[in-house]
Amino acid sequence: MRSCIFCEGRATSKEDAWPLWLMRRLGATEAGIVEAQRGKQAARTWHSTGLRVGFVCRNCNSGWMSQLEDRVKPIVEGLFDEESVVLDSSAQMALAAWAGKNAMVYEVLRSEASWFFTNLERKAMRESLQLPPVSSVWIAKCVEHAGVYCKASDLGGFAEVSKDQVKTYVTTMSFGPLAIQVISSKVPSSISSGTDVMANVRLGPWSQVTLQIWPIQSEQITWPASMGLSSEFGLETFSERWSPAKS
Repeated sequence: MRSCIFCEGRATSKEDAWPLWLMRRLGATEAGIVEAQRGKQAARTWHSTGLRVGFVCRNCNSGWMSQLEDRVKPIVEGLFDEESVVLDSSAQMALAAWAGKNAMVYEVLRSEASWFFTNLERKAMRESLQLPPVSSVWIAKCVEHAGVYCKASDLGGFAEVSKDQVKTYVTTMSFGPLAIQVISSKVPSSISSGTDVMANVRLGPWSQVTLQIWPIQSEQITWPASMGLSSEFGLETFSERWSPAKS
């Protein structure tokens, strides 16, 4: 019997991996792209107009998850509709939590043995919309992209395995003009708490393309950034901008 990934109750419901209100808003009729990668293993890719995940219970699906969707919907639609949008800290926090929740839901498309997020991290999301401790979230504008896209990569597999290895997981998603990237790292107990975790960034105009919404850098940010991502090629480049994290 499957258990809910957020409360460990019986998984009696299925969560739409791509929210239906977003699919309707985008008029998505073409297949979107979902890609998951585990270390050096070849990436697995899905093309689908809709995905449902059977690891969620009815209480979570119709409770806090539905409430979060209702809270985020006007924020996302504002980013779709307006040429310029000011996001205050509350909007940034809600959008970051929604992105984190999505990353956790998308992950169950991989083998359970390779899941990155822990039960405690998913519980914290359910109880207080709290992202894992070492996490960052960015948004960017997509140009000439009308569909849906998701790519997840476990960067830890690229580094030499050791007890001091920092494990990092990156989820990049896009809904029409909105791209979101969530990066989370796990620091081993052998490394002292409070140690800064850094990831290598591949060359690119990222400061001009992305806006960081978590941890919150500014009480107000203005969408979009000065540059955007061009079509699916831009999304692929965005998803691959990180190298394995280092402490």
